[in-house]
Parts: sequence; structure tokens; C-alpha cells
Amino acid sequence: MIAFLKEHSTILLALLTVAAAFGGTWLGSHIQAKGGLAQAKAAKEAAETAAAATLQAVREQSDRAAAAAVRDRRTAAIADLLRATRECVRALDRQYREPGNDATMNTLHEAFIHARGTVELCAPTSLLPAVKELAKTTRHLSDFAHERAESNRAMTHLQTLERDGVDSTPLYRAVVALETFRTAALADVPNAMELHDLAEEALRQVPQLSQREQVVLLVDCYYEPFRPALARHRSEHHQAMNNVIEQARAILGVND
Repeated sequence: MIAFLKEHSTILLALLTVAAAFGGTWLGSHIQAKGGLAQAKAAKEAAETAAAATLQAVREQSDRAAAAAVRDRRTAAIADLLRATRECVRALDRQYREPGNDATMNTLHEAFIHARGTVELCAPTSLLPAVKELAKTTRHLSDFAHERAESNRAMTHLQTLERDGVDSTPLYRAVVALETFRTAALADVPNAMELHDLAEEALRQVPQLSQREQVVLLVDCYYEPFRPALARHRSEHHQAMNNVIEQARAILGVND
């Protein structure tokens, strides 16, 4: 055996060298392959993480865009309601100085109704009670103007006659007679109709007043005094407007 090894030592050494080389190559390839798999796995995990982050960023951006769109829509709707309300109230105020135009008032009223409906559709439910109160106070102003604007214009005419050089005596008597009748009518005193007749006669002594003006001045005496009543309605409406504005600012996140 020893002799055989000595005789073939060169061949055996060569074989061992080849085997060692092959084993080293295989081991290196195996290690390299495992390293490649680890790198591939790491690359896959990194890609999945990046994709998830990108998807989350897209979702967040989409959510922000949707929230901004809702906020813009609500802002526009509330602004339209406030503008429509102010235009309607300004038109009502003009009726105390000059006759109103029915077509114009109808258009403004329809614009107000439309603006209110839009807010009710897109605004949070927490704002709806304030919007309802605003609509109520606006309607009260409209009803008040319908009932009292014409008589106020007639009273203004009566009061300005003195500045035009008209004898003040019948003017003064007419104003006093109207106020006396108003007090009696509101208190429902027994002689209210007698005072009505006296006021009617006092108005006839002012020929500059038309018959229509005389009638509406007498009818107006069945209502409470004009100025405090109008001031109350305006105050209630102003408060309702401020309430809508304050709540809208809170909802839209624009409070200081």
C-alpha cells in the first residue's frame, strides 16, 4: 500500500489539488449564491416598503384634496348664503324710502332660498340650526317691510310737509291724533273707534296726503310703534347673521 502511494504520489497529489479547487469553487459559488438571494430578498422588501409608502402618500394626498374640495364647496355655499341674505335685506330696507319692485324682490327671495338649500346640502348638521334662525329672522324682516313700509313712507311724507312750508297746525294735529288712536287701539279701549274717526278727520285736513296714504296711516295704528319694532327685528337678524358667521368660521377652521 505504501509502495503504491509512493509510486502514484504525483497523480494523487494532482487529484487532491483538483478536488480542493473544485470544492473551493463550489463553496464560493454556494456562498455567493446565498448572498445573491439575500440581496434579492432585501431588494424585494425595500421595493415593497417603498410601494407601500408611495401608496400611503397617494392616499393621504387624495384625502387632503378631497377635504380641501369639501371645504371650498362649503366656503362658497356659506358665502353665497350670506351675500344673498344681505342683498335681500338691503332691498327690504329700501322699501321704507321708496316702493319696492315685486320682480326684483322675487328674484332676491329665490336666490336666498337657493343659497340656503345649498348650505343645507353640504354644510355640517351642526350649522343648520343657525341657518334656520337666519332664515326666520330674514322672513320676519320681509313680513315687517310688507306690513309697514308703505305706512312709513306715508308718515315720512307727512313729517316732511312742514319742512316744505306747509301750515304746521294740521300736520301736528294729524300726528297727535294718529298716536292717540294707536295707543287706544293697542290697548283695545272702549272709545277706540271714536279716536279712529278723529284721526281720520285730522288726516283729511292735510290735503297733500293721498287717500291711500291716509288709509295706510290709520291701519298702521293697529301695530306697535314702527321704530322700536324695526329695531328689534334688525337686532334679531344681526345676531342670527353673526351666529352663522361664527359657527361657519369654526367649521372651516379659520378662527384666529
